[in-house]
Amino acid sequence: MKLSEWFYLFTFLNFFIMAKPIYRSNTAAGLLRDGENIFAKMTENAELFPNPDPDLPAFESSLDAYRDAYAAATFRDKRAVVLKSQKGQELQKAIYQLSRYVDAVADGDEAVILAAGYRPTRSPINRIGRTPRAENLRVENPEVGTGLIRLRIKPWRHARLYQFEYRGKGTAEWATVIHNKSVLEVSDLEMLQEYEFRASYLGTDTSPNYSDVITARVV
Repeated sequence: MKLSEWFYLFTFLNFFIMAKPIYRSNTAAGLLRDGENIFAKMTENAELFPNPDPDLPAFESSLDAYRDAYAAATFRDKRAVVLKSQKGQELQKAIYQLSRYVDAVADGDEAVILAAGYRPTRSPINRIGRTPRAENLRVENPEVGTGLIRLRIKPWRHARLYQFEYRGKGTAEWATVIHNKSVLEVSDLEMLQEYEFRASYLGTDTSPNYSDVITARVV
């Protein structure tokens, strides 16, 4: 093999094994710790991250809202527990969006990833293999007359999050909900209107790989 060919092969392989920022919180307390650590590190090393997305005030707002909801839910009030879940999903979405910005800035540099409060990974398997196409999207009307839609996608064990999208049939813009489970209920839809739905897994590869689009009427 020629020297130039070796160079391009090395560049190609190096791209696929670059470190990526990851996080995985399996508990409510773990999510809070991750969020606090990321905010502290991003603030401490702000010169490395001049234009974070979301910006740090917005991230801090999500973190504060979850911290308050987490504390309130310790008394087991049902409404407080629901609010904790909602604020937790918002914080997870912010952490995920920020990880994409950190990934772009770090460009595989583990030290930069650590400076942002994330954990670096070097997984050639996850990096080379694109996130698989989301499978078996189902749209259900669990309670007729309520306007509630339930979306289900086949779980993928490597998924960090699930991205659900919907739009009115014939419209261009998709509404996006990033969720930590493979089942999502959507309640802000118009009765008797037709909508289109799709979903994607979100793994180490952050590029969506959407399911088939499903059309359903809200009843």
